Amino acid sequence: MIPERPLMLILNYTPQTDAAQALWVAERALEGGMNWIMLRVRDLPPRLALEMGLQLRLMTRAANALLSVNPYPALAEWCAADAVHLPEAAPPYTPQAPMMLGRSVHSVEAATRAESEGSNYLLVGTLYPTRSHPDKSPEGVALLQAVRSAVALPLIAVGGITPERVAECLQAGASGVAVISGITDAADPTEAARAYRQALSG
Repeated sequence: MIPERPLMLILNYTPQTDAAQALWVAERALEGGMNWIMLRVRDLPPRLALEMGLQLRLMTRAANALLSVNPYPALAEWCAADAVHLPEAAPPYTPQAPMMLGRSVHSVEAATRAESEGSNYLLVGTLYPTRSHPDKSPEGVALLQAVRSAVALPLIAVGGITPERVAECLQAGASGVAVISGITDAADPTEAARAYRQALSG
């Protein structure tokens, strides 16, 4: 079940990732109020990310938080994740296990298509300038407002979200926010997560 105010940490897992550091960040962020972790695997086969996924599954269960896996359905099933999350361009997919389906979208057309294909929630962005997508022009909250008018699904804002921008995202129709560098680059991920949680609760 999707939280009323999702606060998602997106953990990128690539061949260069320090797994121990990533798990430390996740644990501290959960302590600060994160209620959703997304394991986003890039340039690795799913089997090599299995240990990371299982560790995150233990952490999220202990914290009563959700776990989603992007983009491998098999890895999501192996980890007993709560959701499998797909990029916008991925083909339609229906989970075989009892888990949710999420999709990243960058347009109203993609959002309506994802809704018709059975998605349970959408990540909408990129809303603000962000280091994780430096080559992508930010869409701004106008995209969020347009998607909110077009679909009935829970929307999670993503892309350059800071605690100061949370209120604007909520006003534009988001249920919550997803964060990468705002947590992973923080000196104290717990305090950083608390700042986001306070902004979501305010």
